[in-house]
Amino acid sequence: MAEQILNPLFGRIDMKVIILNFSLILVMMLLLPVTSYSQPIAKGETSEKIALFSDRSLYIAGEQVNFYAEIHAGYKQQQDTRSQILYCELITPDGNKVSGSKFLINGSAVQGCIAIPPEQVSGIYFLRAYTKAMRNYGSGAYAYVRIKIINPSRNDVLNAENSGEKALLQLSENAEDKKDDLVNIEINKQLFSSGDTVLLLVKSLVNTSEEIESFCMAVVPETATPMPMISQQTKLQQLPGLLYYPESIGLSLTGKLTAGGDVPLKGKVVNLSVIGAGRDFMAARTDTSGRFFFVLPAYSGKRDLFLCAGNTNLPDVKIWVDNDFCSLPVHLPSPVFTLSPEERKAAQNMAINRQIESHFLADTDLDSISANQVNRAFYGEPTTVLYIDKYVQLPSLEEYFNELPGQVKVRKRSGEKYFKVIGSYDLSFYDPLVLVDWVAVDEPARILAVTPQNVARIEIVNQLYVKGGQTYGGIISIISKKGDFASIDLPSTGIFINFHFLSQNNCSQPFISFSSDIPDARNTLLWKPGISLSESGNNNFTFPAPFTPGRYVVVIEGILKNGERFRQNKVFDVEN
Repeated sequence: MAEQILNPLFGRIDMKVIILNFSLILVMMLLLPVTSYSQPIAKGETSEKIALFSDRSLYIAGEQVNFYAEIHAGYKQQQDTRSQILYCELITPDGNKVSGSKFLINGSAVQGCIAIPPEQVSGIYFLRAYTKAMRNYGSGAYAYVRIKIINPSRNDVLNAENSGEKALLQLSENAEDKKDDLVNIEINKQLFSSGDTVLLLVKSLVNTSEEIESFCMAVVPETATPMPMISQQTKLQQLPGLLYYPESIGLSLTGKLTAGGDVPLKGKVVNLSVIGAGRDFMAARTDTSGRFFFVLPAYSGKRDLFLCAGNTNLPDVKIWVDNDFCSLPVHLPSPVFTLSPEERKAAQNMAINRQIESHFLADTDLDSISANQVNRAFYGEPTTVLYIDKYVQLPSLEEYFNELPGQVKVRKRSGEKYFKVIGSYDLSFYDPLVLVDWVAVDEPARILAVTPQNVARIEIVNQLYVKGGQTYGGIISIISKKGDFASIDLPSTGIFINFHFLSQNNCSQPFISFSSDIPDARNTLLWKPGISLSESGNNNFTFPAPFTPGRYVVVIEGILKNGERFRQNKVFDVEN
């Protein structure tokens, strides 16, 4: 049971099993915020690097960009401080975010997709990936892949205001991408008819199977051959004044608490509530610079969060939340957007395929919340539940607490009213956690001003409770009838934010159909990310040749065990 006290994320303490020692609890309270939240990274060269690959270089607005990212940690970085979250964005050359998602790193890699908005104008864009720890070194530490997007329904083109000479970041291809002597690609023939079976054999050359970590394979139109990753080649330096903790536990939210302008408040409590599905709550205490740090649940999609400061009795208290995606200015080297005759023809075919696909396949909402999300409260089953409508109507909540037999009473201390939870043991040393629709409210006067007719029920936990490094003398959770916080005046320091949690990563697979009613609409014929060579050093792949005639290319891009990259191509033709 002692482990429950040390758990900073969840824990109800059973007083029948543990004999609490005040000095021990005090030590634990002092240690929990440090051990749970403070993980500064070492100064010097960035300890994490990313190799980034996409399935192709030419896309139609409304499609998905499939990508694969391999994260390599420095030899000095310990396993428990390595990032667990990857940020991937589609941006303009001027650094404006078009779309972006967060992905859980599986081992040391992520395979996912980024949706291109259907209304996005034609132009040159960049796919970029980074971890939060890499943000300490600026945009030059990130991995970039340049792509072209075509919107056949719009005539305007993205206005890139910079060229290579004006770019703030000078990026270049890595020499490792030009290696071509590690694997051999064999195809069963050079010319195929639509619907023929294409057989690929990827064979490692002598002794290279031990050198190759993994590779990606894409089969696409030749004019859509994926671009090599580009990155900054100069030595990186840590930025002054910035400190982002590595997300080694999970997704995080950070910010700063100030008062009276920009004066940081240290040692103060900041409450965070997840509104709606999830029904979660957590609290954190600010450090000496007024900063707070939350480790968030592994939810997916978008959720509304409410943050507010604990009762500080100070004027002009404000909460500043850090941007979860990088907002540093960046200008990337971008050539003038043009299309060759071959690219125009390929883009026309791809646009037709996109229309066919959108007609026969429903688009997937990557930001939707799963229907299987758990809706029960974070504290589990309450000790008791008070249903307001079961009793004779009383004029105030205070009378419901004091007049009815229950586990909560309203008392006075120094002339101020406060709540006291009645349990098997004395809980008066700690104030209870009071929630209204899962939002913490530290001012009893606001709670007692709620009209009882707006309340559906009151759930009570009459045990000592530890969550997020904070200890509470029980829980009083008020649930309104309409989900409108019972029309309470929420704390003036509070802010609502719509937060992006993890991507559900519902990446669509190439749609193959040869029925007379549904034509073949693949723009990427095959996408196999993160492949490991078999023990024999040979890998076999099969797929049907497309209905769209033209020249296609097999592109293999891989990672060596020393972190270097390699790339090899093989072309074939498809006739009518």
